[in-house]
Amino acid sequence: MEELSIRRIREDEWDTAMELAFRVFLKFEAEEYGKKGTEAFAQFVTDTNLKKAFVGGQYHLFAAYIEDRIIGVTALRSGNHLSLLFVDGAYHRQGVGSRLLGYAENYLRDNTAFKKITVNAAPYAYGFYHTLGFRDTDGQSVKDGIVYTPMEKMI
Repeated sequence: MEELSIRRIREDEWDTAMELAFRVFLKFEAEEYGKKGTEAFAQFVTDTNLKKAFVGGQYHLFAAYIEDRIIGVTALRSGNHLSLLFVDGAYHRQGVGSRLLGYAENYLRDNTAFKKITVNAAPYAYGFYHTLGFRDTDGQSVKDGIVYTPMEKMI
């Protein structure tokens, strides 16, 4: 794989980052979520209030780049909650997701007092999070068609 870098996205990269998240969602998760969940996720990634929170510094969106092309994204909201982790399918199983998660964990350690990171893991990513040290905090749930298992990891 070519040289990978990770950094906070610029405001002008917002749409590209969210389009990648939605494209990956459609390919790997939408079937499990059905129409209601897909519509809810589409609404989330196009929410203007979410972008305003990003611009205001309350929503932290980081991306993995090869050269200037975004190949993966992750985000933190509510302080320590991982709200997105999507990697272009061509780069799955190459360590991109792990590196994005590590970047988010380092950000929390360096910039906050949080001692854990939380996530609502999609069924597709459930095993991935376990291999990285997350543990379930509750059973699988469904909200607005979004299927997830709440998890946490001490950092």
